[in-house]
Amino acid sequence: MNVQLSWDLFILVFFAVVIAYSFIIGRNQTLKVILGTYVAILCADGLGNLFAKYLAPSQAFFKIMKLFSIGSEDQSIIFFKVLLFLVLIVLIAIKGMFQVESQEHGSMGIRVVILFLLGLMSAGLMMSAVLVFISGASLIGTSITGSNILVDVYNESRLVRIMVDFANIWFFLPGIAFIVLGILHKKSA
Repeated sequence: MNVQLSWDLFILVFFAVVIAYSFIIGRNQTLKVILGTYVAILCADGLGNLFAKYLAPSQAFFKIMKLFSIGSEDQSIIFFKVLLFLVLIVLIAIKGMFQVESQEHGSMGIRVVILFLLGLMSAGLMMSAVLVFISGASLIGTSITGSNILVDVYNESRLVRIMVDFANIWFFLPGIAFIVLGILHKKSA
């Protein structure tokens, strides 16, 4: 069997893994991961911007990045932001000093659908953040790198186009879901 690796396949597998993981960890932990993802996005972006301003231009750091086959300043900034983002999500989900405790109401079918949707939103939020970082854009400041690394991938991949074109939806949808779930929880209590 000859499998063609592509960004579309990567995105589909990423969504499948995050949704499956959401079913493994349950609703409360999935909500914690979503909240942690928002915090990780802002921390990675802020630290990445400081990194771009103070460390990335130095020749010593550039030599270290060459050891990892990261050739340009733009690529090192993107690599730093994405790596920091992923590490922060894991640390916040495992060691974050907060708990999410929502009580589940409704039939098993409704709870499964809600958990599936939360997993879908979690995956969309994470993937959109990674694609924004890869594009070189910044969510909390002006664009530092101005990178065009994502342009070729955007033109070749239908799913990357969907993720980038609808990134604003992926960013606000989990927050709206928290409000809706809170309203539904108050009505059923």
